[in-house]
Amino acid sequence: MEPNLDWLNLHVGALVGTALVFGGMSFFAFVFTPMVFKFAEREDAAHFLRQVFPVYHRVIACLCCVPAILLIPGRSYTPEVTALLAVALLNVISARFIVPAANAAREAGDEKKFAAIHRLSVVLHMGELIAILVVLIRLAR
Repeated sequence: MEPNLDWLNLHVGALVGTALVFGGMSFFAFVFTPMVFKFAEREDAAHFLRQVFPVYHRVIACLCCVPAILLIPGRSYTPEVTALLAVALLNVISARFIVPAANAAREAGDEKKFAAIHRLSVVLHMGELIAILVVLIRLAR
């Protein structure tokens, strides 16, 4: 008896990929980062996360491209592909510009500038998370 793999297609792959992005972003924001601050001294936690954030943003950018690429042949997923690629681009911008600016402000002791950049970063991340959730819901229908 042959296994029935009719369900295995690009749409399902994109759905799983988008779910992984959403889960990874949610875990990082709501579990990992708070746990680092809970179990490490504030300065050590901040130093550690300054090293992790650029990697995180690059990984999320790459992961967003996978479901976007899987959806392109369907030609009916333009909003989803656009949202996934926009989130990927925002993560590249965060890794390249926002995180270094926050790090520089923190190292210079400019708490006001750091707070503003951090606030921008959090707002962007929450917007990205909402966009990924919307894509996930649309793909799951």
